Amino acid sequence: MHTLHLSRPSWTCDEPGAPLTGALPTSHRSGAQPTGDPLSVRFGHPLPPGLREEATGMTLQAFTTEYASGGSIRLGSWSVSSCHDDLVECRATLAVADRIMSRTAVAAGPVGAMTSILADVGAPLQIVRLHQREVGELITTFLLCESNGRQAWAAGEGRTSQEASVHALVAAANRLTEATGCVEAAASFGTAGPVGSAGAVGAANSVGTPAE
Repeated sequence: MHTLHLSRPSWTCDEPGAPLTGALPTSHRSGAQPTGDPLSVRFGHPLPPGLREEATGMTLQAFTTEYASGGSIRLGSWSVSSCHDDLVECRATLAVADRIMSRTAVAAGPVGAMTSILADVGAPLQIVRLHQREVGELITTFLLCESNGRQAWAAGEGRTSQEASVHALVAAANRLTEATGCVEAAASFGTAGPVGSAGAVGAANSVGTPAE
């Protein structure tokens, strides 16, 4: 099982183990207005079309805050194991609002399984576009996702493409659902007290407990 640190944003680094939100180039620290997209400025790798236009002129910290920060949904841990018929089973523990929930879903891959899990906690979304960049030893995934007719970009990083995509999915779910309040509603769905447990999706299994 791969444990993620909830308090740190998902993003890329230019040195192994160094977060993207570390020291910026002198021009950024001095308050100079950046030009071009922040990934090109820092690493020489351009952002995907569409996201590039949105992010032009942003600092690296501003980009991370906008596209890769946490929200009502925080991923605590997740694991993937092989299942029948070339499927995989994904188990995830998430903090949703003030509840901690465990979910299990079976799908053709980890991204599909995590999509089902997010729908189960009130954050349904579809991937419209997927782009990945390799920077050093890390992979960064950029996703354009859609929910209820609204689209948003998000980013996530990891040491594998699957890990980076899972992180980006959670970031996208937060960006798409924060304004609607549906995540908070799902956290208490079907319960009379502070324990939240939403209905299963497909082969999903769910358990909810209050967050500490």
